[in-house]
Formats: sequence, structure tokens, C-alpha cells
Amino acid sequence: MSVIAKGRATMRTVSEKRRQVFKHALGKPQAMAWPEADQETQSGIVDMLCTALGPVGMYFAESRRASKRLAHRKRRAVRSANNRNSKKEPPVKPSERFPTTIDNYESVMAGKDLLAHIVLGINGTTRMLERQARSGLSVPESERIALVVVCKGDVDPQMIAHFPGLAHTAHAAVNGNSRESTKSGDGGLRLVGVGKGAEQKLANAVCQQRVSVIGIRAGVPLLDEIVLKARVGVAPPVVPWIGTAVAFHPMQVHELHTTAPILDKKRGEAAANQKANPPSSVAPADKSGSTETKKRRRDSIKATGDGCRSRGPPKQQAKKSKAS
Repeated sequence: MSVIAKGRATMRTVSEKRRQVFKHALGKPQAMAWPEADQETQSGIVDMLCTALGPVGMYFAESRRASKRLAHRKRRAVRSANNRNSKKEPPVKPSERFPTTIDNYESVMAGKDLLAHIVLGINGTTRMLERQARSGLSVPESERIALVVVCKGDVDPQMIAHFPGLAHTAHAAVNGNSRESTKSGDGGLRLVGVGKGAEQKLANAVCQQRVSVIGIRAGVPLLDEIVLKARVGVAPPVVPWIGTAVAFHPMQVHELHTTAPILDKKRGEAAANQKANPPSSVAPADKSGSTETKKRRRDSIKATGDGCRSRGPPKQQAKKSKAS
């Protein structure tokens, strides 16, 4: 069922009458560019992360199952407490949350230990980078963020726009702002933006719904390989106007592709003329004969008043006769 629009056209035909439009916008001079990484480096880092974070996914999955078992035992304990004849069950100890009889017990414990060397999520990684940028060398080396992987192709740009500047500040707080500290292959923090589809792979690896950002600390051999690969293939984050010699940057013009409706030329001209010369909604009043109208109104009011006065005395006489 089609909805009738203007005239005989339908909404579908009106929406189809559009043309492609090219609009130009100047780039922001304060915009911070992300460190460049080729597709091979991005895919290699994502694959290595999915393999290394497998035990973390096992730990999260087993934690959910353990929570369900704990909730089941609590409900059963409540039922047994209500029933006096039944035997009370002992409370669950924290050490019994992951019994040694479960499958892949060693992998689950390895995932628990590995979780202390990574930070998941935008908020957690941002807090750690802020701490590192504020405290600098006072942060222990084992707690410093060495690599930040951002799923740039799967996240709204406004939610991750702060990472280039924050990563540069955290890197400069430990390694300084010199040009030697901004070369690829050197130590320090690395920021890698990966393409579309990486978020789902990383989320499946750690058994979570979404993983937009992962911060990695150095200190684990399996994670150190990923950090070394990022340091070789990606340069440190740099803000051109902080700490280094400011170079000339040419003006950037962005071309936006969009569409605009196709308007009828005659209808557009008629609308423009009507807007330029709007019709007067109130006609000018005819002032001829206004004096005569006022005279007639005064005469009618005077006649009505005289008639009322003439009928006044007889009524008064009738009232006097009744009173007498």
C-alpha cells in the first residue's frame, strides 16, 4: 500500500528523484592522525591476540558456569535450611569455585593469570593511559601499557578520537618527546588501529559480547611477541605540535558524497516568486461612508434611549396608584 504524496506521485517515486551531490569541507588543523599500519601487520596482530587470549576466554566461560553452580547450591541450601529433617550442605569455599576436576583446569588458571596483564574496554584502557601520562616513570614497569589495540573499523570515531593524543602523552611521559623516541623499532607505547571485523574476532576469543579496545602490559612471553611485532611495524603515536619541531602541513580538503532531491523547475520558480511577493491576507478597509455609519449608530442609540424615557413616567404613576 503506497502513501500518496504531493499530486499523483507516491513516496517511493518522490524519494527516487534524487541526484548525487559533492560537498567539500576543510579538514581540522588540530586533528591527530593515527599511526599507520599496513594490512598485514593489523591482521597478524589480531590473529596473535586471538591465539594468546584463548585461555582468558576459557576463564570467563568457566566463571559463568561456576556462578551458576554457586547460585544453584545456594538455592539448595536455602531449601534444606527450611526443611529441618534434611541434611545441611556446607558453604562453598572460594578455593572450590574452580574444582580441579573440570576440563582444561590449567588453561583456566592460566587465563586468570593472563587477565592481570591486559585491560579490556575503552574506559579501563583510558584510565590506565591517563595514570601513565600523569605519573610517568613512577608507574612500575610491569603496570605500564605497552600496546593498545583499537577496533577502529567497528567503533564510532567519536568514542575513540581521544586515543592518539592520550597515547602520545603516555608515551612521552616515559620515553620523552625527542625525535629518536618516535621512530619505529624503538621501545615505548604503540597504538594500532585495526580494520572492520576485528572486534567480533577478539570478542569471541575472550568470550565476551564486545571488545572494542585492548590494552596490553609487557611481562608475559606470549604477549611480548605481539608487542615486539607492533613496535617493529608501527611508529609511536605523535602529535605534531607537541615536543617536536612543527612542520608545514598542507591544507586538507575532504569531499563528501551525498544526495539531494530533484525539484521541478516550474514549481520551484513559482515557490520562489510566492516567497518574494507574499499575498496580502487582510484587505484594506474601505473608509468611505464611515462618518455616515457613525451618525446612524448614534441616531439609533438616541432613539432607543428616548423610547425608554417616554415609557418611564406611566410606570411610575402606576406604582403610585397602587401604593395609594
